[in-house]
Amino acid sequence: MTIKRTHRDTGNPHPAMQLTGVLSECWRNLVTGTTHACGFAMTLMAVIVMLCGADLITITRIQKQVDDFVSSGGSTYVIEYAKRINPVACESLSMLDGVREAGAVRQASGKITFAALPSTGVPAFEVTEGAIDFFTDSTGDVSSANDGAADMHATNTANDAKRNTRNTHTGIWLSAEAALPLQATAGESVALKNGGTADIGGIYQWPDDGRKSGYSYAVLEPVPTNDAERFDSCLVKAWPVPDNIESLLRLATVEDAADSEERPVISRLNTSQSTDFDPAARYRQRITAWAPAIAAVAGLMLGATAIWLRRLELASALHCGVPKYAVIAQIMMETAAWAACAIIMSSPILAWIWSDNTTDDAAVLADTMLRVPIGALLATLGGTFLALLTVQERKLFRYFKNR
Repeated sequence: MTIKRTHRDTGNPHPAMQLTGVLSECWRNLVTGTTHACGFAMTLMAVIVMLCGADLITITRIQKQVDDFVSSGGSTYVIEYAKRINPVACESLSMLDGVREAGAVRQASGKITFAALPSTGVPAFEVTEGAIDFFTDSTGDVSSANDGAADMHATNTANDAKRNTRNTHTGIWLSAEAALPLQATAGESVALKNGGTADIGGIYQWPDDGRKSGYSYAVLEPVPTNDAERFDSCLVKAWPVPDNIESLLRLATVEDAADSEERPVISRLNTSQSTDFDPAARYRQRITAWAPAIAAVAGLMLGATAIWLRRLELASALHCGVPKYAVIAQIMMETAAWAACAIIMSSPILAWIWSDNTTDDAAVLADTMLRVPIGALLATLGGTFLALLTVQERKLFRYFKNR
């Protein structure tokens, strides 16, 4: 190490040390392998990648559970009130925070019979535009003549866009089960038994996963709506589900007959799904939430180990007159260098998060994942500093005997 005595030496046994000397010694130790930087950097990188990967897998699994819950109808509520549903009021519910799709449905006056199946009529339902959006987004797996229709209401933050960009669906929509025997595809026309034709606007999926089965073999006919029309039910798909969802559903009803004994019935579309599904609690209680703490412990141990392996060298430097502050500054810089390299080498996992998710999701995931490398870095520096404080010149011969 390069040292420089002051012009007014007062007898201090520890001469002042130039910053350039500290930096050059730090550089030499890193280049020659004295710091063991490569080994420690690779170890810390492995810890960070494994912990971030484990936490990412856990969070992704929770998100998958949410997607399955929502797509299967677990967060879809239906209010049934024959001929007392205002379709305009029903569709307006889609403008509320948390509501993804909302639409009204009613039974058509008769079945639709196709020329290819003259002896079998397919149950028909008249639906609003919002209901078509709901059916096309029922599983995320749709075939449509209007590309992107299923994603139109994908987020709760686009309420203003919903007002201005609602698709106008044309043609009838067939369930996958009804389209299969007809070999029908979106965009084509099929012949009807009465001699006419019907344009196929799209095919929607309605799997047998616990949801109400009435729409698994059906035809949906989009119809224009106004305040004078009356429908039989209103479907509202929401996530997160508002606490007052049942009160909101009742806003879509009209009381035409005060003396009627019939009352609106509110239920979930898929009753097989748990009523107490709480992904927020699962997120808080996930075992990988301890990943930053584990990374910190690992970093603390690595930092302390790096000093323990060089205790004889450091005590020798102190014995040769190198100031303690210079030793601490040099070793802290060396540690910061290999710890920073470990974080840089583990950064591809963060880049993958940004490339594989939407901006909002990536921001949340990155905020969670960054706690691991930050915790590891701070703990590594902390472990190094604390270990350096235990290295003393008077223990030089003990270190030598126990080397």
